[in-house]
Amino acid sequence: MKKTTTSSLGFAASALLLATVAFADGLQISNVSIAARDAKTATVTFDIAWTNAYRYDSFHDAAWVFFKVRPDTTSPWQHARLVADIVVNPTGFSTGEGTSLEFVVPGGDEGFVGMFVRLAKDGRGAVAAQKVTAVVDLSILKPETRNLKPEVRAFGIEMAYVAEGPFYLGSSVRRINCFYEYQESGTNTPPYHVTGAGAIPTGRQKGKLWALGFQPEDNGQIPTAFPNGYAAFYCMKFPYFTQGFYADFLNTLTVEQAKKRWYVEGQGKEIKRVVGPPLAGAPTRPSTSEGPTYVATSPDACTLWLSWEDHAMVAAWAGLRPLTELEFEKAVRGLDAPEGLDAGLSFYGLQEVNVGNIYERQVTMSTAEGRKFAGTHGRGIVELPLDWPSAVKGGVVYRGNYFRYRKYCSIGHLGTAGRSADCNGKSDRFSASNEGLGDLIAGCRIARTAPAGDTIAAAAARFDATVVRPLARLAAPVKVDKLTEGLGKPMAVLGSTETLFPVNSRCLIKNQEHVLWNGPADLSGKLYLGWDGEALLVGAEVTDDRHLNAQKGDSLWNGDALQFGVVTPKGMHWNLAVALTTNGVAVHQFVGGSDVLLRTMDCSVTRDDKTNITRYGVRLPLAAIGLVPGDTFGFNTLICDGDDSKGMRHNMRMAEGISYPFRTELYPRFVLAK
Repeated sequence: MKKTTTSSLGFAASALLLATVAFADGLQISNVSIAARDAKTATVTFDIAWTNAYRYDSFHDAAWVFFKVRPDTTSPWQHARLVADIVVNPTGFSTGEGTSLEFVVPGGDEGFVGMFVRLAKDGRGAVAAQKVTAVVDLSILKPETRNLKPEVRAFGIEMAYVAEGPFYLGSSVRRINCFYEYQESGTNTPPYHVTGAGAIPTGRQKGKLWALGFQPEDNGQIPTAFPNGYAAFYCMKFPYFTQGFYADFLNTLTVEQAKKRWYVEGQGKEIKRVVGPPLAGAPTRPSTSEGPTYVATSPDACTLWLSWEDHAMVAAWAGLRPLTELEFEKAVRGLDAPEGLDAGLSFYGLQEVNVGNIYERQVTMSTAEGRKFAGTHGRGIVELPLDWPSAVKGGVVYRGNYFRYRKYCSIGHLGTAGRSADCNGKSDRFSASNEGLGDLIAGCRIARTAPAGDTIAAAAARFDATVVRPLARLAAPVKVDKLTEGLGKPMAVLGSTETLFPVNSRCLIKNQEHVLWNGPADLSGKLYLGWDGEALLVGAEVTDDRHLNAQKGDSLWNGDALQFGVVTPKGMHWNLAVALTTNGVAVHQFVGGSDVLLRTMDCSVTRDDKTNITRYGVRLPLAAIGLVPGDTFGFNTLICDGDDSKGMRHNMRMAEGISYPFRTELYPRFVLAK
């Protein structure tokens, strides 16, 4: 049996040196052992734990787990392929004891090199599972060595799942070299909307993808094979490797392979190369008994000074692949349209996005070298697939807040959309400490395309704000306190992470503490909209575990409330909130042309504490709003959740633009059908 060590910040690997877990999710794989199953396969048993796992519908994290084996201590380590008859929960794979887990094993020509381990059902919390089992193929070992007692090492990388779906490239403001949708005239640079997995046309032609700098091919296209972000994929939560993880990587290579991936003036300052007898407590040399051993002095600290090729070799060794710059914007921004600085938190749970001392490398689509990338996965060996690009040949783009440290770069590099063709002439294995800037981390998130055959629920669809929907006139009036019954089928249902804001309510993000959403019972709702010939009718049935609103006036939103906005064909914007407060039903108008709507509207808010349901009904006279039959208008709604005196915890939105600063152009459109 081989006892394993752990390294934090998203990585775990087996070894004899015990390391401490420093922060956050603290992925640990321990107590790894291997036992023969039949002549060609074996069962690997291990314990796995991490702190902040999450899963709601398609929104989830996972640990990418893979194994290295060798027949004896003098033989090199080899990548162990898994044996799986189906993609999800193959025969012989077991969650063991503790947290119920699910296993996803990608198959096909590039598959069986590892597995995703995730929560088996919706929820959030710590994972602690013991005696987890997986089946590995030992046919890679020579026949004469199979009767020996092989050793096994287990490695893990924390990943976040990015669901299939459309997203935006670029920014709502101009950022250095950012993407935009080309316009034939003017200086407008609107974000480009990626709506499918096919080829993307590029160039100085109206409607095509273009960039302010570091531009793609004019009148060309991004090939269909290039991972453009629309399809689902897994991405590393963190943008760097820990020293302990990188040292373990080096210790599974041959002497010559490891020498190429270790730089004495770079990570060699933190990861020591010990020649001769290993240090006390350090792992034995994995490839030969005479070779050097690599020992991390601070196993949980970030590994500095890695080159693009160093990162790529780890990706290939782990059975993963590089991330593209289009996938990066999708993983950070998700479904949201870019706003302002656009630096914020990650929609899908990526950690340490756009922090101050990290620049991230991704595959670019602006050069032929980058566009040749077809998303091929590594096969568990330190050999790069032929389609993987070279940084030297211009296949890599740089992003991140790192740029604000450079004297020749402007603040325009900040945010998710900012891009650079190069950092500086020494961007690989480079430390800026000699320039008084502190240690800058050359980051790189590696990824894997989500496997076909996965049974994970599809991402919950957001309300499509691009479709103009007719509102049929009601045959008979409905009382304001019965709207949720009388308006029939809900216009929209909110209850998934796709409709939840702010982002840091979805999962725990380092240095961004926030009250976490705990599923539909915590906050969800059904929205209703109709008209009766004289008034626009707004209804909502909100499930909320606790109802509280002690606010008033323009702070009414800062507790349990329903906020909604209406935009008339003439551009008049009405925005109001209604709530059941400790002083009764209250209404506040944030935006509007006059007080006529406040004087003529009618509303009802009731609470049923037995079912935890709050029902809202609002009647808005058409004459007061400025609507007539046949008008097309904008409408949007936001459900606020405030469980205590601290105010709103989080909210759910029908569409973007409803919270301040209002963006009425994003409101869904409806027409009062005659």
